Amino acid sequence: MRKKVVSMTILVISLLAAGCDREDDNMYDADFQGTINEVKENSIIVGEDDVDPEASYPTYKILIDDKTELSGEVERFEELDEFVSQTDHHIVHIWVIDKGENNEIDNKTASEVIVEKEEP
Repeated sequence: MRKKVVSMTILVISLLAAGCDREDDNMYDADFQGTINEVKENSIIVGEDDVDPEASYPTYKILIDDKTELSGEVERFEELDEFVSQTDHHIVHIWVIDKGENNEIDNKTASEVIVEKEEP
């Protein structure tokens, strides 16, 4: 009986630990990870977060609708512009609906957006 209790305890702890790791890994499986350059009426313009000032990088327009789930430092789209303007270092993880054949994210609607403060 004692072996079963120990085995079950180890199993539960292992499952809990695996669940925590999966959430962290999930953020890095996002369709895009970078920074928000601009917040518009119903979209955000995003780009690379680690840039060389002498190079040019593409930016992407990501559409936000009432079904887009926001989490992290910002839970409502209305709070996003203020957060971006007041935070020097932030990072955004975005999952889009229907990336298409070439994994295009430009002008696609986001299903989920996680906004975090990035340590400088």
